[in-house]
Amino acid sequence: MPTATIDDLSRALAPALKVDEDRAKEIISAVFGYCEEAVKSGKGVEFRDFVRVGFGEGSGFLTEAEVQSQVAARLGVPPDNAGAMLAGVVQGIQKVVLQERDVVAENFGTFRIRKERAKIVKDPKHGHKMLSGSKRFFAFDPGPVFAGRTPQVMVSESFAKAVQTQRTATVLAVVPEKDFFVDCIIYYFNKAGWKTVIATSVAEGEKMLAEGGVYMAILDSGVKDFQKLAESVKASRMTAHVPLIVAFPANSNLDSPKQFMICGDAHVVQPFEVKKLFNICDDELVRSSEEEVIFEQQVLFQFPTEDSAIERANEFGHTLFEASGLSEEGQVAVAAAFREAIGNAAQHGNKYRRDKKIEILYLLDREKITCMIKDQGQGFDHEKYVKKGKAGDALGAARERHKEGKLGGLGIMLMLKCCDRIEYNDVGNAITLTKFLKPSGEGA
Repeated sequence: MPTATIDDLSRALAPALKVDEDRAKEIISAVFGYCEEAVKSGKGVEFRDFVRVGFGEGSGFLTEAEVQSQVAARLGVPPDNAGAMLAGVVQGIQKVVLQERDVVAENFGTFRIRKERAKIVKDPKHGHKMLSGSKRFFAFDPGPVFAGRTPQVMVSESFAKAVQTQRTATVLAVVPEKDFFVDCIIYYFNKAGWKTVIATSVAEGEKMLAEGGVYMAILDSGVKDFQKLAESVKASRMTAHVPLIVAFPANSNLDSPKQFMICGDAHVVQPFEVKKLFNICDDELVRSSEEEVIFEQQVLFQFPTEDSAIERANEFGHTLFEASGLSEEGQVAVAAAFREAIGNAAQHGNKYRRDKKIEILYLLDREKITCMIKDQGQGFDHEKYVKKGKAGDALGAARERHKEGKLGGLGIMLMLKCCDRIEYNDVGNAITLTKFLKPSGEGA
């Protein structure tokens, strides 16, 4: 799950506290610094309408007023001002936690939400499929200051309720306009246990995604700039596992994209029955729940063999690599291999034919990045050139191919040096690049 450090929290809180980021960081550090001192002295800490963290009866708690007084002294401000600052910090933590980001308060601990995903179950009375809602729980993981002691954590009733109700099993439908067919979708999904929300623009859809609670997204390709929403869903690790079903008009040729396109997890071609759409959603919900255990993120995108689309693909690849957790040096290396692989697919595989597509599958797990780049060419004798590339004789291989009137050879050596592993399919028209997030031998 994405995390928010003190620096992240400072940036988020600065506008609300009406201070700059450095001052916001001082305020947050003062709050948690005093909390750490309280824990060291054997006392618990209480934040009103949020959480109490303590050690049982007899240990006592520092009240919010006491924390407020100490924070005022540390920051050199009047107690009333410190109270507003403390309230701002608490509200900021709550807001970030409800966005399903772990708030890491360094030595003090981590505030987070634990959850059980929604799943398809059978109604025990009628045997029909229905959606079992997700369950969410607030949790506090103690930091080093607790020195191995396990504190008692008591969340306030109001915040516990906010956690439980913030995210429900919701399907978001983004459509050009709300019409009779959309009403049918709402009726059918609501009857099956979904909460259905409708957006009629990309901006509105992005806002609903950002607010959380969306477990499924249905996107009509007739919505203006619909690809922008597809990117918002799939490029962000916070929403990457939200199944995206894209609806296309009749006679759409999905095997021959006219432009760079981020693909949904599934698609339907109009006209279609609502029941078919619901069954697809069933399948996608199960699939995403299973794959979330394995992958942090997966994105499929495709594009025609033309310069503008190729460059867009490289830019999008950079976006994914930057968010992966890979070091800056690693990002540069894998981006170089990625660019080379796409260039080879365009030049040697598809012969720069605009009617030929390039397809890319990006996978991120806890250990590595995997990119599969596939063209529509006939392939080549890759084993020979990979072997020479590994031996460092890619230049010789390139010269040999040049004598035969062919191109290429050097790129394989470049990709081998930039990635931890490269593999071709049997035909030779698809290459898989693998880059580990941490160098071999480096601890977790």
